[in-house]
Amino acid sequence: MKVVVNPQGGHLEDVSIGSANGTTIRPLHRAHWRTGENNGGVPEAFDGTVAPTLQSLAGDFFCAPFGKDDISGTPEHGLPANGTWLYEQGVNHQDGGVTAIFRLSETILGAKLFKQITLRPGHPVVYQRHKFVGGCGDLSIAHHPMLRISQGAKLSFSKKAFGATPDSAVETDPSRGFSALKYPQEFDSLSRVRLREGGEVDLTVQPGPSDAEDFLVLAEDKNSTLGWTAAVLPAAGYVYFAVRDPGVLPFTMVWMSNGGRRYPPFSGRHRGVIGLEEGCTFFGAGSAVSAGRNWLNDRGYKTAVSLNPDGQTIVDFAFGAIPLPAGWTEVTDISAAEEQLVLTASQGEQARVPFNRDWLSTL
Repeated sequence: MKVVVNPQGGHLEDVSIGSANGTTIRPLHRAHWRTGENNGGVPEAFDGTVAPTLQSLAGDFFCAPFGKDDISGTPEHGLPANGTWLYEQGVNHQDGGVTAIFRLSETILGAKLFKQITLRPGHPVVYQRHKFVGGCGDLSIAHHPMLRISQGAKLSFSKKAFGATPDSAVETDPSRGFSALKYPQEFDSLSRVRLREGGEVDLTVQPGPSDAEDFLVLAEDKNSTLGWTAAVLPAAGYVYFAVRDPGVLPFTMVWMSNGGRRYPPFSGRHRGVIGLEEGCTFFGAGSAVSAGRNWLNDRGYKTAVSLNPDGQTIVDFAFGAIPLPAGWTEVTDISAAEEQLVLTASQGEQARVPFNRDWLSTL
């Protein structure tokens, strides 16, 4: 198991998960300009007009605020996704596991922010903890993991109450891009989402509409105790899964990037990519709107976290991947057992994944 962290923006540049059958899974997406796949294998360089978070776009990263940064004025997704992370300490655990601790060089609303990444032997899981120490104020937050699903994927989630698109499309200027969904809208199922030009689309089957850039939010059922996300990628041969405390991160945001942005660095080539982002936010509107009254918190959902000036604010998130079991087409449930996550497929088949359940407070 290996995780490479880019100090610019704290993006997980490369995640490699070994499996019992000898294969190595690299489940997360790295942008074309990071891999250099359109530039002879050499990562592309950009001037200051391209935000650091886009230049570094890879894997998973932490956002605070999520979307518009109306706190520090940095580009989209705030200082954690654009600033500099400093290596603080490594911890060796008795079971052979390791934890790497990083600190954001900048502060957010007066808070120090620490990133902890833990790997444990035999666990195909990346455990992450972000810890704000001190600070005062409210802000939106999210994790931003991405998969490349150009060869196809089937998505599934813990029970959701509803889904919605924001007031405005991701791309509104036809000369710069195109969004295929209807904005705004509310829907009961991701399998029936309305298109701007009429009709519906099943977005549990990916990739979604071609030559389009779209975004939506799924609100967790309020009785949920374990929030989970899963993607079955038959051609790639693996199952991606993620778990979180829905009391802290009550929304899953789905970003579908499939050739709908014509401007650099996307340039129409960023296709078959999906962000399965877990957060506490009012869409991508920034912290002022997320912390203020909005229609999501009117329905009883937290859309911002409150920092504790005399203590800590902790956000936990874990993701992993396993080789695709024979015959699996969809994950229908993820539950927690004794030191395991149990993934259940559509025909009732189960895969048991080693998991440190004490790490997630909701369990």
